[in-house]
Amino acid sequence: MAFAAGTLAVTSPASAARSATSSAIDVTHGKFNVILPNSGVAKLADDGNITAYHGFSTFQYLTIQSQGFDLEGRIQGTLRSYNYKSLWQVYNLPSSSGWKVWALSFKKDTSQSVLKETFREEQLINVNIDIRFRVSAAALHGVSTLRIGFETLRLELDGMTKDFTVVNGASGSAWDQNNNEVPVDFEEI
Repeated sequence: MAFAAGTLAVTSPASAARSATSSAIDVTHGKFNVILPNSGVAKLADDGNITAYHGFSTFQYLTIQSQGFDLEGRIQGTLRSYNYKSLWQVYNLPSSSGWKVWALSFKKDTSQSVLKETFREEQLINVNIDIRFRVSAAALHGVSTLRIGFETLRLELDGMTKDFTVVNGASGSAWDQNNNEVPVDFEEI
């Protein structure tokens, strides 16, 4: 960590080790909550439909030891995930849309035929990540620990589970030691 004109700057462990290949990002998944379909639209997975969940995935865990500074950092490396952009294409959503926009479309999907086909075809990929984040000093008042990361959509169909981590600014967030959301800005590099 380094201090620079009223700003505390941090980098992810993944960016500290520079090499010819990108470093793997170690992600910790939190609790997953089911995304229920609208009543009467779709049934749960036991009827051959996809069940969707969402949960927060921590990319960086920080201990705040000083107050009065903006916090800036960078998350850089490679994440092994299924490609969330494929899910967004099912509902013709821009890749910059947040996970909640996708969830609303999912809830209205009566057939799930395109989603099921996409789910079955999706393979794990390496997602290169290079994102800066910034948390204002005012938002850090009283914060002792901070988890920074992105939402992950977990889809299940026919006994198969696939996690799609949504690495875009609209799906990124930060949470303090009391599980309260802390405002954070993300910028892709």
